[in-house]
Amino acid sequence: MKTEKKKIVARTVAGLLLCGVVLTNPEAAQIRAKKKTAASKSVSKTIKVGQRFRIKKGITGASFKSSNSVVASVDEKGVVTGKKKGGVKISVIRQGKKTKKYTVAVKKRARKPESLPVTFSEIALEKAEEGSAEGFPWQMDISNHAKKGTVKRIIYSYSVPVKIPMEVNPSEPANPSQQPGTAASGQAVSPGAADAGNAEQQYETVNREVTLTARDIKAGETAGAVCSGAEDGAIYPGFSQAKLTEIKLYTGKALYIYDAAEGSYQFKWGTKDKKAPVITGYVRKKSALGYNDILRVYYSDRKKQYNFTRFVKAEDDRDGRVKVKADTSKINWKKSGVYKLWFSASDRAGNKSRTWAKVRVYVPGTAESAADSILRSITRKNWSDEQKARAIYRYIRGHCSYISHTAHGHWRTSALHGLRYHSGDCYIFYAMSRLLLTRAGIPNIIVKRYPVPGGMTHYWNLTYVRGGWYHFDTTPRSRNANFCLWTDAQLWSYSTGYVFQFKRNIFPKRASKRL
Repeated sequence: MKTEKKKIVARTVAGLLLCGVVLTNPEAAQIRAKKKTAASKSVSKTIKVGQRFRIKKGITGASFKSSNSVVASVDEKGVVTGKKKGGVKISVIRQGKKTKKYTVAVKKRARKPESLPVTFSEIALEKAEEGSAEGFPWQMDISNHAKKGTVKRIIYSYSVPVKIPMEVNPSEPANPSQQPGTAASGQAVSPGAADAGNAEQQYETVNREVTLTARDIKAGETAGAVCSGAEDGAIYPGFSQAKLTEIKLYTGKALYIYDAAEGSYQFKWGTKDKKAPVITGYVRKKSALGYNDILRVYYSDRKKQYNFTRFVKAEDDRDGRVKVKADTSKINWKKSGVYKLWFSASDRAGNKSRTWAKVRVYVPGTAESAADSILRSITRKNWSDEQKARAIYRYIRGHCSYISHTAHGHWRTSALHGLRYHSGDCYIFYAMSRLLLTRAGIPNIIVKRYPVPGGMTHYWNLTYVRGGWYHFDTTPRSRNANFCLWTDAQLWSYSTGYVFQFKRNIFPKRASKRL
């Protein structure tokens, strides 16, 4: 009985299939259709900042919308322009419904050289001649009118409507040794001549790309070139019917591309990038300043708070500014000492450079505890370095007095002594300033008076705020001047004598703008 039921069901399904009816789960089919449609209607595209592309031709009666016009915009013709690094979705809208999506990734544009030896406006096509014995459609001269600079290579691309012979009538086979559209001698002939020799010969018109290429045209010189891309049997019209589509100009290492359809220019590099970025700043010998004073001082309890790439930058000849990475793996944060901090930078071509800087690490002790207690009462976390420096200056000048003190130890020890007893000589004042500034994360180094008349030494700080180096001297003076973040000019105006003389050439350049 069961077997008969199965046969009946099978015959019924077969009949329905023959009638064009498909038995399936309508909801499942709808889901599959939606997935298929969604997959087929999403297109990915990558462009660079300043680069453009047109949404696929043939889309008519549609509008276009960008999900973020700051990253990439789209006009009413569907031309997308990259503006800023990021991702964006371009929607094609018909009758109020989104029919297609373009996922566009915008990347940074390659860096342009400051100047080009030759530009498009300095290149000219001259003396176009039609036809050549070799079968090329045209030949012409290309002149370089630049005052200096060689055209390494230039390529003009054209779209040309050409006639190509169709298949010959089988009733009148062609001579196998003779190419269609040519005479027995191999010379090109006109369509009329070809038709006269073979009444059944027919031609069809197709668009074909041909290129005009020239190399190594020096300034003020002219080079002859021919259009390549011709094929045997094809009949080319006059040069006036050729439509320019693109120009590629290789000049030096640069490659400029002109898109005739869009009327836009793109920049690329015409040679392989083999040069690594250059890392500059306070690195290697420059990481120890003045009297061999190490600029970067880090405390082990704050290693996660530091910006280790501060005072360092990397510049690539093609990519411009590139990211610098710091490697702290060679630092022993459990032991005070001097270590090497390594930096690396890579460009988009994969070229990598490395360098290092000396850094000093301290494990916090009693001096740092005393400094932290003071800083908590006189500064705020959201303050700038300048605000913190001025607060530190006011505290020291308001709480400490000057006394003659000749026993000098390590600056941390001397600083703790001064903060405990609220007094000291110029070295103690320098040390207190250094401890509080350094613990507040403000770079500073020691400055000594030079020359030293009669053994009268003097110490103060050079402090880095607002992108420049300023003098910071908390030692009291009889004239009660405020030497907080002063320029060289301000020091000289206070005293033209020996008071603030120092070895200016061994220190980093000081800021000239008054704060």
